[in-house]
Amino acid sequence: APAEEWISRSDEDIIGATMSELAKLFPDEISADQSKAKIIKYHVVKTPRSVYKTVPNCEPCRPIQRSPIEGFYLAGDYTKQKYLASMEGAVLSGKLCAQAIVQDS
Repeated sequence: APAEEWISRSDEDIIGATMSELAKLFPDEISADQSKAKIIKYHVVKTPRSVYKTVPNCEPCRPIQRSPIEGFYLAGDYTKQKYLASMEGAVLSGKLCAQAIVQDS
């Protein structure tokens, strides 16, 4: 992500590339030619604006978890942490927020 290069590709191209990547990651279970695990049915969903794209100079806009308001903290994938707009970022932000609360208590 972002998937600019994939959004105009056919569903078959996307499935083929996905299977090739999965075959590299799980060679005992998956092969690109589907001689092992097989896809029975699929539907490719394309959401061109579903994730954020990093652009220069945006990092300073992301707030830290400790706000300037006493007792008010922020958590979410939009806050300052090492992952951009992802579930991992949201979880890490929650942990950082909890750490800030503990430190201030």
